[in-house]
Amino acid sequence: MESTLSLLSLVGVAVFAASGALVAHEDKFDLVGALFLAIATAIGGGTIVDLVIGHTPVRWVGDPTPLFVAASAGLIAFAAVSVAQLPSMTHRLMIWADAAGLAVFTATGMERLTALGFDPIVCAFLAVIGASGGGMLRDVLANRTPIVFARETELYVTAAFAGAAAYLAAHALTNGTNIGGHIPLIAALAVTGAVRAAGIVFGLTLSGRRAR
Repeated sequence: MESTLSLLSLVGVAVFAASGALVAHEDKFDLVGALFLAIATAIGGGTIVDLVIGHTPVRWVGDPTPLFVAASAGLIAFAAVSVAQLPSMTHRLMIWADAAGLAVFTATGMERLTALGFDPIVCAFLAVIGASGGGMLRDVLANRTPIVFARETELYVTAAFAGAAAYLAAHALTNGTNIGGHIPLIAALAVTGAVRAAGIVFGLTLSGRRAR
C-alpha cells in the first residue's frame, strides 16, 4: 500500500506541476517563473497540511523526490506548449491537469490522514485543503482569482468533498473485511475525478449558472 500511495502521490505532483507550468505559459512567464510556479503548485497543498498537523520538517524536505518530479514535469509541460504554439488548448489542458491533481491528492490525502488516526471529518477537511491548496497558491502567485473562489468555476471543492465522503463510506463498509485494500483509495479517486469531470464537461456550478 505504501508504495502505491507514494507512486500515486508523485503522479499528483506531476500533473499539478504541469498545470502550474501551463498557467505560467498563459501569463507569459519565463522558464524560471514557470518552474517556480510548477513546483509551488505541486507541493503547496501538501506543505500546508504538513504544517497544520505538525509534520515537520515537511515531507519534501526529508525526501526531495517530489521537487525533482515537479521540476521535470513543469519543464516538459512548459516546453511542449511553447513549441506546439496552441494557445487555445493551453487553458483546457491546464483545467484537466488540475482536475487530475485534485482527484489524486484528495485520494492520497484521505489515505494518509486516516492512517494517522485523525477524526474522519478532520481528515476530509484537511484532504480538501491539501488537494486544492496548490491550485490556490498557483493562482495567487499568477495574480489570478483562485479557481476555488471564481463563480464561473465548475464543481471543484465540491468534487473533493464528494471524493473524501466516498473514501470514508468505502472505508467504513470494508474495514475489518477481506475486501478492503485499495477500495477506499479508488473510490475517492473515481468520485472526485467523476464529479470534477462532469462539472467541466457540462458546465455545472454551484451558482446554478452554466460555466463558459
